[in-house]
Amino acid sequence: MAVIQWPSEHFRLTLTSYFIDWTNRSAGRGLSGSEQIINSGTAVWRFRFDLAIEPNPERLKRFEALVSRMRGRFNTAAIPLYDAFAYDNSVSPLQEPWSDGTYHTDGTGWTTGQGVHPMVTAASAAAGASQITVTLTQPTRPGFRIGDLFSHNGFVYRVVGVAGGVTQIEPPLRAAIPSGATLQTAPVMVHARFATDGEGERARGILSYGEPVSLTFEESFDR
Repeated sequence: MAVIQWPSEHFRLTLTSYFIDWTNRSAGRGLSGSEQIINSGTAVWRFRFDLAIEPNPERLKRFEALVSRMRGRFNTAAIPLYDAFAYDNSVSPLQEPWSDGTYHTDGTGWTTGQGVHPMVTAASAAAGASQITVTLTQPTRPGFRIGDLFSHNGFVYRVVGVAGGVTQIEPPLRAAIPSGATLQTAPVMVHARFATDGEGERARGILSYGEPVSLTFEESFDR
């Protein structure tokens, strides 16, 4: 299994969907007549991208080459997720301290316009945990907002509750995150596989250079 880097230039998006499939199962109906639902505990992210492929032969061939390198569902793609509502530099711009390492009296620093200020964990969290704690001081910065996405080691999480630096997430942590770890927010990076071996199939010809393509990926757990 290889990890194939999918450059953001190949994601000229017209539509995205980032959905957690909880894979619940039915155990049939009980004596009361109500359906009994079993949570398997194996939630899986599904990522759908509708792409606009430019009428450019070289770009089309590079796209087809990427699809071929995936070998259907066998290999894993490393994908930067586009998010119009991202926790990025418009929310928390990069801040720098004074030359002596101190910040302003309100705890903030100089903004540089060079990117987003990293969101860093304040404590370790075990695999399976449904909350993490992040640092919001030195410098003072905004906390996560409900609905924000972030990733660590190619696994993606959605913020579902916030109380200061204590952040509730779904799905539960796929792997432990140590204290002091940087969480990726701009862009969020995900490791995912094609949902089927036929993803990326499209007509190839002069009149179809600009034909739109839909790709569906599912979260990859191999590391």
